[in-house]
Amino acid sequence: MENQTLLHKVLKLWFRQKSGDGLEAKLGYRFREPELLAHALVHRSYLMGKDISYTSNNERLEFLGDSVLNMLTTEYLYKAFPNDPEGELSKRKSAIVSGHACAQSSKEWDLGEYVKIGKSEAKMGGRGKESILADAYEAVLGAVYLDGGLDEVRAILNRFHFPRVAEIMSAEDFVNYKSALLEYTQGSSIHVAPEYKIVDESGPEHEKVFTAEVHVNGKVYGRGTGPNKKKAEQEAARTTLEMLKAEEAEREKNAPQPSGEKPVKPKRYFRP
Repeated sequence: MENQTLLHKVLKLWFRQKSGDGLEAKLGYRFREPELLAHALVHRSYLMGKDISYTSNNERLEFLGDSVLNMLTTEYLYKAFPNDPEGELSKRKSAIVSGHACAQSSKEWDLGEYVKIGKSEAKMGGRGKESILADAYEAVLGAVYLDGGLDEVRAILNRFHFPRVAEIMSAEDFVNYKSALLEYTQGSSIHVAPEYKIVDESGPEHEKVFTAEVHVNGKVYGRGTGPNKKKAEQEAARTTLEMLKAEEAEREKNAPQPSGEKPVKPKRYFRP
């Protein structure tokens, strides 16, 4: 406990001397308890090898900030899109609170410059790692909530996060190609759920590249690569969807039609 208290004092001093004022200016919020913001910037790797409580890192604040972000995003979407059904609102919310969206917003504060990480993590490019930036972003929101309340967090999101909604929604990542592919296969004559396999993993730890394949009815279709398994599978699903649609168009083109009748197009439930 003594070491933990000492850490907080050291972080508070470091924060105020070197970076606190600059980050608070970017946030547009002045902390009453600056150690909360300092605590929000401590990644678990910074504490490795130190005789300090595990809870001294920013993960508890991240947990809190994640909940606050989800609640305020739900409120924002409910008011901003009054005609959207629940399903569409849920899709929008998933995109807006995603790790990618949080990491992108964190760059407006240059948050990577302020995060306290271990030396090994820093050597592996940790200051630019999307997961670390997203977690720190949510932890900062949690710190603001504890220090100033919900209205202060809402004000920050209104300045930095919610104005980017149009950009987030228009991004390629917003389309869930895995769901689209599943809908397509279930709505066609295939009636078999696609299977995903990670067939390759290469590159150094901080710059991994994953390759995924999609198998439909035992046949290999699309391949995709990405910095994580999820994005690789999304890309593989996208290329598979294009291939299946091309195959279907070719079949329709070559199918004999009864004299005097127009070809009937099958129903499609999703058009990305």
